[in-house]
Parts: sequence; structure tokens; C-alpha cells
Amino acid sequence: MNWKIGALSIATTVFLAVNMVLVLKSEKVGRTYYVDKWTDVKEQDIIETLPAKGVYVPKEEQHVYYDSKNGTFEGFLVNKGDDVEPGTGLFAYSPEDITLTKEKFEIEVEKLEKEQSDMESHINELEYMQAGLMRNSLTDDTSIMSNEYMIQTIEQNIKEKELEVSRIENEIEKYEDLVNAAEESLLNLTVTSEISGTIKDIQHDLGNPIVTVISDEQRVEGTLTEDEVKQIIEGMKVFITREGTNEKVNGTIEKILTYPTSKPDVDKKSKYAFSILLDEPSENQILHGEHAQVKVVLNEIIDTRTVPFDSIKKYNNKFYAFTITNTGRLEKRELQLGVKIDQTQEIKDGLIKGEKVVQERPPFLKAGTPLITPLNPAKIDKKGLKKLGAKEKWKYTARGFLSR
Repeated sequence: MNWKIGALSIATTVFLAVNMVLVLKSEKVGRTYYVDKWTDVKEQDIIETLPAKGVYVPKEEQHVYYDSKNGTFEGFLVNKGDDVEPGTGLFAYSPEDITLTKEKFEIEVEKLEKEQSDMESHINELEYMQAGLMRNSLTDDTSIMSNEYMIQTIEQNIKEKELEVSRIENEIEKYEDLVNAAEESLLNLTVTSEISGTIKDIQHDLGNPIVTVISDEQRVEGTLTEDEVKQIIEGMKVFITREGTNEKVNGTIEKILTYPTSKPDVDKKSKYAFSILLDEPSENQILHGEHAQVKVVLNEIIDTRTVPFDSIKKYNNKFYAFTITNTGRLEKRELQLGVKIDQTQEIKDGLIKGEKVVQERPPFLKAGTPLITPLNPAKIDKKGLKKLGAKEKWKYTARGFLSR
């Protein structure tokens, strides 16, 4: 600490002495700029975003319906608030009615099959009779006319019976399908959940939907004004920050509703709903209904050169910046600007990464002018200072004050 105090004392003494000399001398000292604020040209991503508010909601809702055609309601297998997985039973139909119905269908099938069998036997008898008449016609010329008439009559009767058999076969097929459906219903008496989640609602009066399941997976929903909704499209990237925390996740605009959230009113601004799909679930539990801060990415430029906007000067409709050269002088550069986001300016041409740019802008900056920067005692290398001889210390101190 003592060495710093000593250095400041010496600097103060030299400063006063030098200024006395300058006052007494008529020789003019060249202009030097004192610069205490500068920055490096950076290469970074710049992002233009649209802020909005959002709320966490279930990603899916499964609405389960009761159909009396499938059987009599037997009972619920879950309660409101229960956790469920895919395959968890929600409610069941009674097997009694379905079993009775199945038995009725089976009796009908048996009845039709007997009727079909009788009809086919009758057809066989007619065909046998027809064949006998045809044989008699060949041996008895006197009965040819009468036999021919009977043969045609039997043929017509056979065709009618065959049509009746076809109708019965169709009826049998119909009732067999009903039997199969009843058997399937017996196997599916329990209606199950399709998603992992929680039972949100149960209708004990059997009103539909009789059960509502909300998913564990979440999405974020929000609203935008008329002007804001025109700036976004589905598929845009979104940054989501859970309110009251630093927990951040990424997402994507899933859907934008083009109809306002409330009835349009000529005296009120309309708002439009949108939803966001999360890229991945949060590591921490987030309750449905928790709020979030949302930033929709409108424009994103990767690995571009940037400087703070206050380091740029405009003259005659052109833009300039003053860089600090390795020789400690100012160099004026004409710039080609890109996108400006907040106070960060993209540089298309005129600067390269790592160059130092003056941030403050004195009114009469000129290219080629030497400059000095402020002394920061806290950053002085104590070991390096000790290696300097007394003569070198005086030389560098005097040079600094003379330049200032």
C-alpha cells in the first residue's frame, strides 16, 4: 500500500511541475485525446425477441365418453385427482347385459343355420325329383310334354330356394359379426386411460365426457396484441423463463389462433391466443397454472461482429467508428451496418474481431490523433514496477503527464 501512496505523491509533484513549465513556456503542446472508455469488436450471436407472458397448462386432455350401447355402467375405478398411466382403468361396463345380448345373437345364428339346412335338404329333394322326370322323358314318348312342364316348374322352385339360402347365409354372417362384437365388448368392459396424467374431472351423473384426464406433460399458452401476433409465425423458437426463478427452457410456437380470445369489440383491442411446445420437460416440478416470461425469437444472427451502438458516429449519412491502433493513435473507419437490436449494432464491414473501438465521442475527434488512457493504480504490476530504474520511472511518468 505504501508504494502506491508513494507513486501517487510522485505523480502529483511531477504534474504540478510540468504544468508550471507549460504555463511559463510559449511553446505550444500538440493536441492529445484522453480516452477512458473503449470496447473490443466482438463476434457473437445477436437475437431480436418479442416479450410476452405465458402460463403452464397440460399438453393434452383426454375426454372419455360413456356409450350405453356398449353396456350398462357398472362403476368408476378412479377418483378425481388420482394419478394414472396408459392402461389404467377409468370405469367399467357391466358384463350382464352384454352376455345376455351375446346369447340372443347365438340363438338367432342356430335358428338360421337350421333353416338353412332344411332349405338345402329341400333343394336336394327337388333336384332328385327333377332328374327322375328327365330320365322318364327319355324312355316314355307319351309323357314328354307333361314331364317337360314339371321339370321347368321344379327348376324355378330350386332357383327360388337357392335365393332364400343366400339370404339366410347373409343373416347368419350378420349375427355372427354381432356375436364377435359382443365377445370383444366382454374383453373391453374396462375403459382405460391413453395418457400419463391426473384425473381432472368425473361426471357421476354419467354426463359426457364422463372422465377427463390431463397429461403430466405441459405446454405454455399466452396471448398477444393485434400488432404482436402479426410478427410471429408457427415454428419460431421461444425462450421460456419460469416466473420467480432463473430456470430457462426452449420451445417452439405450436399454434396461433386467428380468432380473438373474446368477442370482437370496436372499442377494445383484440388479443389472440398462442401455444408453445417445450423442447424438453423441466427438471423441477412445475404446477399447471404457474406463470412464465416468454421471449419469441423474431430474428437471430449467428457469429456476427458487433459493437455497442454508442461507439458509432454518423456524418453526411455515413457511419464511422474510431479504432485505437497499436501505436496509440485514433483511426477513423467507415462502417457498413447490419441489424441493430437494443443497444447492440451488427457490423457488416469496416471492423474486424478484436479491434478496440472508442465508445465515447468527443466533438472534434480526428484520425491520427494520439491518445492516452486513465491510470488505474489497482492494476499496476507491482513486480514489474520494481524492476524499473529510477530514471525510467521518471521518464514514463513525465511522458504521461505531458501527453495529457
